[in-house]
Formats: sequence, structure tokens, C-alpha cells
Amino acid sequence: MTERRPWGSLERAQILDAAIELARREGVEALTIRRLAAEVGASRMALYRHVSDKDMLLDLVADAVAARQVIPDEALRGPWEERLRHLAHSMRKVLRAYPGLIDRAMGRAVTGPGGLRIADTIADILLEAGLDDKAAARFFLIFVDMVFGRVQREVHGDPTAPERNAELFVAAESSQGTDRLRTLLPSLRQVMPEEIFDVELDIVIGAIRAAARPE
Repeated sequence: MTERRPWGSLERAQILDAAIELARREGVEALTIRRLAAEVGASRMALYRHVSDKDMLLDLVADAVAARQVIPDEALRGPWEERLRHLAHSMRKVLRAYPGLIDRAMGRAVTGPGGLRIADTIADILLEAGLDDKAAARFFLIFVDMVFGRVQREVHGDPTAPERNAELFVAAESSQGTDRLRTLLPSLRQVMPEEIFDVELDIVIGAIRAAARPE
């Protein structure tokens, strides 16, 4: 059992550190005031001095993760295409590292300083690519949709996953009229999720280049 902290010794930074680790280890659904109080060795009343309820706790954790872990240095400098790739891969990695975080992110934007910094970085990259405001706004949403959608599919049911398609590939090997599909089977069995993500990024980047091209 964790030793109880002296009254008044708990700070919000300590709460967030413990909450982030708990979310990484057990998922965001484990983040309750009761569970976190036990984790930090404090009473629930001590936590309520800093966090009013579970929704506030989840918002604080999501924003702290966004602020601390999402934007790599490579997303802040260099060619816009590489900046966008580095940011996309980091977003995917972080969202996958915290079970349940993608579900909350899909339905609730992170509006604290960390979330706003990510959004502003995306906007900066798209404007640097030469898009006008209207096109940049459109691709801002397309980029977020692509990254979040890919993570959600990987977590909850990915139509590109090898295990999902294994029976289809076996059936194709022994069926008539699937000659063209059979020629692809060795390659289809080797495609990894990272390759799918990279190609989706290529498609978005290609579309941005086309939209930014002068008439």
C-alpha cells in the first residue's frame, strides 16, 4: 500500500506525472480520482483541491501528453514535407502508446496549451507549403482525419491488417477466377501498417503540393 502523503504536500505537476504513467500503463479508463489517489498516496479530497472531476483529469492528461510528447524537434524545422511526416508519425506513436486516448481524441479536441501548440504547428506547416488560407484549413482537417482515423482503425479494426485478411488470402489461393488476386498474395502478406501510413501521408502531401502549385 502506498504511504499516505502529508496534507498539503501534493502539487498538480505530481498528479499529472502519476496520471500520465497510469494512463500509459493501464489506459485512460483507469484514470479515476479514486484510482489516482491510491497511486499517489493521497486522499481523494487532496486531489479534488487540484482536479474537480474525471473529465477535468482526462483533459489535463491529454493536454500534458500533447505538450510533452507529440511535437518532435524535426517537426519545427526543415522542408515542410519532412516536418509534416515527423509530426504525423509522432502523433500516431503517442496515440497508440496510451490505450483509450484515441477514443477520447476522436470525440473531444484538446484545447489546452499542448493541444493548441500541435494545431498551430500543423497550420504553420501547411501555410509554409504555400497553401492559401482556405486550402490550408481544408488540409488541416484532412491531415487530422487521416492520422486519427488510421490510429483508430489500427486499434479497433483495421481492414488492412494481415490477420483480418488471412482467411481471404487462403480462400483466394484455392478459388477459381482469382488469378489476378493470387499474383498479389505474396506482396499483400508482407505489407505492414507503417507502409500503409506512409503511403497515406504520400497521398496527402501530393495533394498539398498540387493545391499549392501556382496557376
